[in-house]
Amino acid sequence: MYSDQQLAFVDIETTGGRTTSDRITEIAVVYTEAGQQQLFHTLLNPGTSIPPFIQALTGISNQMVEQAPYFNNEIASQLAAIFKDRIFVAHNVRFDYGFIKAAFKRLGHTFNPQQLCTVKLSRQLYPEHKHHGLDKIIARHNIDMHNRHRAFADARAIYDFWQQLKHNFSAATLQQACKTIMQRPSLPAHLNSDVLKNISDDYGVYLIYGDNDLPLYIGKSKQVKTRLLSHFNQDVHNSKEMSLSQQARKIDIIPCSGELDALLTESAQIKQRQPILNRRLRRQKDLFSFRVDTNAHGYDTLSIVPMRHVLLNQQQRYYGLFHSKSDAQKTIRTSINNTDLCLQTLGIEKGSSNRPCFRHQLHQCSGACVHKITADMHNLKLALALQKIKLAAWPFNHYAYVKEKQKYHLFHHWIYLGTASNSDELHTILSQPQGQLDRDIYQIIQQHKHRLQALNPAHVCPD
Repeated sequence: MYSDQQLAFVDIETTGGRTTSDRITEIAVVYTEAGQQQLFHTLLNPGTSIPPFIQALTGISNQMVEQAPYFNNEIASQLAAIFKDRIFVAHNVRFDYGFIKAAFKRLGHTFNPQQLCTVKLSRQLYPEHKHHGLDKIIARHNIDMHNRHRAFADARAIYDFWQQLKHNFSAATLQQACKTIMQRPSLPAHLNSDVLKNISDDYGVYLIYGDNDLPLYIGKSKQVKTRLLSHFNQDVHNSKEMSLSQQARKIDIIPCSGELDALLTESAQIKQRQPILNRRLRRQKDLFSFRVDTNAHGYDTLSIVPMRHVLLNQQQRYYGLFHSKSDAQKTIRTSINNTDLCLQTLGIEKGSSNRPCFRHQLHQCSGACVHKITADMHNLKLALALQKIKLAAWPFNHYAYVKEKQKYHLFHHWIYLGTASNSDELHTILSQPQGQLDRDIYQIIQQHKHRLQALNPAHVCPD
């Protein structure tokens, strides 16, 4: 069994949960040296203000740390000496370890001791209990506690918990439990150790939940198990991954037939569940685009139109998909800012017909407003300026599909209709009302448009 001499029990207090921007305000390490219990303890000046709710939680104020040292080379050297031949033990170890590792890195040093998590140890040795937070452990084991959420008190509580484990379990049992935990893949403390056991490393969408089945994050991968492990291995230097690790309680997997299936499923799940850590793909609002029309003199004009009932066919030209009119205006101005196109002729700015616009008077407009350039030249310049955001016309007369293994993903005018595995499902999908254009789905289909095949709705099944 690991002796007390081989272990160092750690707790820190911080200004928040992000290793990239938050800092340590207090650190305590309880360890044994030559048979005597030792303590390393210091407040730290974080170099930034401590948020009021953190001050209320820990009792550490800005005034208390004002004269405290920063995390410097001297402190790093002391910690490196303590952990030279000791295991870093903490409750939810990846949090404390992640912050200290990041502090070392900012000084240009490495910090990489072995780690042991007492949350996982409690879960391993007391599987009959559901919760293994420090407050629960303190109450369950009658650990003497004063000044909860101060680093020394919490580090001492972890040390006392270890002493109780030595009393309650045989040396062999405790040794095996520690060995098992330290050899497992690096999973967050509150995830069950066998959560990845039955997950195949193939295409799929993964859903990570927090407390009360609150969806935290949804992602996709062609190797789901590998991707999940990479999330949790990166948490010590990535604030989003750290937040995910701290809150993760459960994982669900939706197997997928291929890359397109995974992309479509991920998009649908994010829009349905609105996970708090997904920034992309969450919005599902009315879309707007610029439609190109032609005025009486043959000059192309632009007008912002809602896309709710628009079908992208060969007869009309649309540019860009935007979640608001202001986004559309901003993008169009950026696109033509370095051109000499006439904003008045385009309909973006107001002005009097057949009179020079304001930009023309500044020699920034080529003169479409007063017919100085031909309509053909004006229209060509506009097409070139906007070519990167032009929406593609639907290239089929009817429906189209992409086959992945035994699944058929059905589309119509860049709108995803659904996925069928047999003719009955196909008929059901085709009989339902068609949805509306979605920007994320449009971009996904564009990536896979070379795989689209025409589907005659009279046919029972694509093949």
